[in-house]
Amino acid sequence: MRPRAVTLITLILFLWFLIVPGETAASEAFPLGILGGRGQVDPGSPLISVLSIDPGSPASLAGLKTGDQLRGIDGIPFTDHSSSIDVGGLGPQRSLGEALDECAARKSEQQRKITLDLLRDGDELTLELVLPPRPGLEQAAGRTLLVESCCQQLVKTQRPGGQWDSPVGLTGDRVLSAWAVVALLSADPHKYRDSIERGVGWLRGPDSNCWIHDDSLQKGPDNLGNWAITSTVVALTEHWLATQDLLDPPVIERCCKALSARMSDQGLFGHDVVPGYNNKGFNVINTLSHLAWAIGAEAGVTLDEDSWSKSLEQIRRSIDPNGGIRYWTMKGTGTGDASLRTSSMALALSISGREPQLAQQLGEYLAAHPSRMREAHAVGSLGMMLAPSALWRLNRAGYSKFLEEWRWYLSLMHRPDRSVHYIGGKGNNGGDGYLGKHRIGCIIAILILTPPAEKLGLHSDERKQKSKLKPVGDR
Repeated sequence: MRPRAVTLITLILFLWFLIVPGETAASEAFPLGILGGRGQVDPGSPLISVLSIDPGSPASLAGLKTGDQLRGIDGIPFTDHSSSIDVGGLGPQRSLGEALDECAARKSEQQRKITLDLLRDGDELTLELVLPPRPGLEQAAGRTLLVESCCQQLVKTQRPGGQWDSPVGLTGDRVLSAWAVVALLSADPHKYRDSIERGVGWLRGPDSNCWIHDDSLQKGPDNLGNWAITSTVVALTEHWLATQDLLDPPVIERCCKALSARMSDQGLFGHDVVPGYNNKGFNVINTLSHLAWAIGAEAGVTLDEDSWSKSLEQIRRSIDPNGGIRYWTMKGTGTGDASLRTSSMALALSISGREPQLAQQLGEYLAAHPSRMREAHAVGSLGMMLAPSALWRLNRAGYSKFLEEWRWYLSLMHRPDRSVHYIGGKGNNGGDGYLGKHRIGCIIAILILTPPAEKLGLHSDERKQKSKLKPVGDR
């Protein structure tokens, strides 16, 4: 097959995963956390089917085998798994993740002993094992350990040129690299300074043009460019807030102007240079553009009031009675996958100080539906990444509830060798796959756990008042 044909097929698949709302998955595969291995749950069943076991892991040493079915832990049976997005991981996943997190945090070996209740070839068995020590996620030490594991994995997988490469080429590279930079800035901008600077240097693009033509309506070298432009603005602005690097604002301004130019007179966007889907638009690009414009203004970029007003009108028409932002303005398109649209718009309004009542309404939707946050079309990762920051700004009780909801998820991500593996949503995870799932998993975990440190403009308006890193040239 010709290379051009392969590229076209890849693009078509990427577009399909991004624009077609996914049905809930028939089953979900996921890592088994500190046990070491992978399992699968199915709707209506209380069992975790063991898909694989890591050699030398606690599960392997205890004698757990591929094909076994976990039915409970310490004599407490699991409840049924559900495909409903409104219950999150309730059932076997949540029970296992929280039990492992709690048990591994205990001090003595005797206290860290657990019993796995399972079925093997139809027979009921129990296996005893002692978990290795690991501080729990309800402790600061446990949260810090997971963030450090994620950062180390990101640093290790960064390419020599400064980017994090995705399976689909330049657009994926730009989106993944931008959020990796944001995550490292949120975790520890001093410790990870070298990786951050190399990532930022790559994100600015050739001749600091961010791969945007002087005529921003001319298609760039990649597709789905607006996803990359919006995420780049967030990354470069956060870098500017941390360093005051004068190389950032011109690129941020170029990106913000390109977004305004690519919006139609009616306030509609598409993936790239023209509005999509028979001119129905694409609300998620509206909300991400608002976030880019709002945070870009923190770097001194003049906000285009006309663009803001036209796009905001589209969003107003898309707000569901429950407070979430629908896929399109049309009623009936639902808010089951509204986490990214709602959280990015809530952040934009909070950062800009505009429409405080609307910002609060969006924050209340996020607080009321924490279990929905990993459902965001094909890129549930972005909902999980931005919702914590929006909740930290707008609803602190909602942020605490979010952490409680997803403790099992963070626990199961973190494997015995301290590597971090992705856990998808219940619907369409195709876009996450095209960005590189395990690195996205690292970014998700960091951005869930770090808002209280308030190292980003996403987290707090006070960020710009704090001490700055010196620009690279001043060190």
